Amino acid sequence: MMETWGAAIRWAHLVGANLSVGVFAFLVLVARPAATAAGSEALLRLGPLDRRLLRLAIWGLALTLSSGLLDLWRQTVVATGLGLRESLAPTAFGAVLLSTRYGTVWLIQHALIALAVVVLLLAEEADRWDWLALRLEMFGLTAVSLVVLSVAGHAASAQSVPNVAIAVDAVHLLATGVWFGALIPLALFLQWTRALPAEPATRIAARATQRFSMIGLGSVGLLIGTGLINTWEQVGSFPGLVGTPYGRGLSLKLGLLVLLIGIAAVNHLHLKPRLRRASVAGVRDDAAIRQLRHNVVGEAILGAAILGVVGWIGLSTPARHEQVVWPFTVRLSWAATKGLPGVVPRVAMGSQLGVLGVVAVGLAVILRRSGWRRIVAVGAGAMALGLAVALPPLGVDAYPTTYLNSTVPYTAGSIAAGLELYRTHCAVCHGNHGYGDGPAAVGLRPRPADLTAKHAADHTVGDMFWWLTRGIRGSAMPGFADRLTAEQRWDLINVIRTLAAGERARTLGPTVQPTPWLVAPDFTYTPGIGESRSLKDSRGVHMVLLVFFTLPQSGPRLSALNTVYGLLRGAGTEILAVSLRAERNVYRTLGDRLLYFPIVVDGALEAAQAYILLQPDPEAPPPGHLEFLIDRQGYIRARWGSIVRPGWEDPSRLLTEIQRLAKEPARAPAPDVHVH
Repeated sequence: MMETWGAAIRWAHLVGANLSVGVFAFLVLVARPAATAAGSEALLRLGPLDRRLLRLAIWGLALTLSSGLLDLWRQTVVATGLGLRESLAPTAFGAVLLSTRYGTVWLIQHALIALAVVVLLLAEEADRWDWLALRLEMFGLTAVSLVVLSVAGHAASAQSVPNVAIAVDAVHLLATGVWFGALIPLALFLQWTRALPAEPATRIAARATQRFSMIGLGSVGLLIGTGLINTWEQVGSFPGLVGTPYGRGLSLKLGLLVLLIGIAAVNHLHLKPRLRRASVAGVRDDAAIRQLRHNVVGEAILGAAILGVVGWIGLSTPARHEQVVWPFTVRLSWAATKGLPGVVPRVAMGSQLGVLGVVAVGLAVILRRSGWRRIVAVGAGAMALGLAVALPPLGVDAYPTTYLNSTVPYTAGSIAAGLELYRTHCAVCHGNHGYGDGPAAVGLRPRPADLTAKHAADHTVGDMFWWLTRGIRGSAMPGFADRLTAEQRWDLINVIRTLAAGERARTLGPTVQPTPWLVAPDFTYTPGIGESRSLKDSRGVHMVLLVFFTLPQSGPRLSALNTVYGLLRGAGTEILAVSLRAERNVYRTLGDRLLYFPIVVDGALEAAQAYILLQPDPEAPPPGHLEFLIDRQGYIRARWGSIVRPGWEDPSRLLTEIQRLAKEPARAPAPDVHVH
């Protein structure tokens, strides 16, 4: 109930704020210039309409103020957890107003609105310059009071460059106010022209329509551009657009906007030219004015509906921060289907046909030569046919959890926990290394999947979660919802992803790979001396040479690394050593060998279990020594598989690879802490 009331209050607040901005923008940019062009008599007749629009602006400001007070009350209830009656206490309001960003923005906005009301009620106009100055001042005050809302909205919590996101949202709000807020004033203006003599009425209506059309085109362009940026920032993907409440609300908003733009296009392409022709001919076209007014009212109703949706999604969690529930049984995936027979030719043919259709429609609408409507119809048909040809081959099965994000970070601890579960529940069919060759696989049809193959990597972790939860129909794969918790299923998925990554990384050697892709599983550890740390703490700070060792075999190698430790540190690399035997008395085993680099004590067991899955040969005995070079972003870029195999046994070669990696610019984003 509180959310419903909150959405209704925000809708009223947005309507009032947009209407206030739109009235003054319309008076300055449309009404007075259009009346001036028709002569002094029309300008004199504008007075009653001007006063009527000022009263409309006062009503808009009053609606903004009253709804703002109600929204403050609602926010106080939500923030303090108090009841409706208790939240009316001045201390509760004060806590919200003085201690939150919402409160700061609320105070600024409502101070501006109150100032606008006072100025509007007390101002006197001696000449046209006073008239213009008052309306420009009012436009400035109402516009700032509207755009300041962006500072307390979703844009302020943007993940990347929040100040830019706030500026983009401010432009979006202002474009809405100038265009949507001026629709009701435009409808009243068109009604006013019907009381004028025939010739000036048509001329004024044509002039006003032309000016408003220019404003509308500019505003729509800004709305589309800033809307796309906001959508990417708050949604980020098509699944988020259709699989979250916020995304579905935004989709509804976009659908209503398309309808609104469609009506505006009719006004721009049909009624505006008709009024211009009547104005040139000096005849009155009441039918065109009446139809235009009806269309403008329709636009205003759609705009109000859009603001209602905006009021609702403003109280929703942005799609980027929500789990997606995919509503369809299929999804499109080029990566998963491009290798299948016939897919590439069909996609190429369909996309070319679709592009030709888009070009045909665009040229026909722009040039509008004879028969352009038929060309538009043919082009639209070509686009539909192109989609029908190109999209079906890209379809793969999908489930409600397909785009679900893992709730368990991709860490060595999770992988170690998942390994125990894998050996208990999965290895009997899928084999110890995930190849689908377990002892129970022989008699199964279809055979268990090779979890390390490319087709397995083409599936999302959400697909895997669904199968682990529900099983796979028509196969021996059971569901584990009744045996494993959700967290345990995510641990298993982390293991499966590591097995697949390890298989793909079999060719990884002592030379730095040019493309970062292999994520280094994070782990928390405690060295012999010092506080608890994690591997990802090094991201953006320095590279890491992760050394897994066994004593006494690795003793000479550790001594060699100790000798060049200063050089490696100077090249921006830290050495982190982990015992493959996970000995808690590792320092006692080292004896009098003094090592300058940190050695993992707590956390070594989990780290060793996870990184052994990334050894060069999974079916070989566990190595006695293994080293990984991890870049500043957290990707494994090189690996040395044995102290016998040629590679980094010469520290100078290791230093060469580190220096090469240090010069490399960041070419990939830091890896996510969850698998996808």
